[in-house]
Amino acid sequence: MKRFLTLFAALALTACVGGNYKTPDRTMLMDDGNAQLVSEAKAFESGIIKAFPDIPIPASHRVDLDRSVIFNSPTQTMGKIVLVGGGDPDSLFRFFEEQMVAQGWNAVNSFQSSTSSLYFAKPGKFTAIIIESEPRGGSRVFINVGPE
Repeated sequence: MKRFLTLFAALALTACVGGNYKTPDRTMLMDDGNAQLVSEAKAFESGIIKAFPDIPIPASHRVDLDRSVIFNSPTQTMGKIVLVGGGDPDSLFRFFEEQMVAQGWNAVNSFQSSTSSLYFAKPGKFTAIIIESEPRGGSRVFINVGPE
């Protein structure tokens, strides 16, 4: 747990340094003559989702690329995924409660309130999920994945 808190602090500081640089979208001519829009932001979002295939992402939310961070090493992948969207916090709490277990995670504990939190573990991995409602409607989800 101490290592997870250290990781969380490091990720939080990294997120404060500034946003990720992404090149502008561009159009690329494909071999068949059709044009296709290429977006580095979409590739980064896809990379986050691929890095954590056992973390469910609700359809009502998208990845906040400026606040999400991935750390890869030869032995593990850790990170912070920030989601924003229109889902209500109660539905999101139930979504993660059910879907994390469906992905093989073991529920450690949870707290449901105006800011809800759920904690899950797998051998060698630990995940903290924080759900907050947004003042203008919708919600924000912080998912921290690190070593157990």
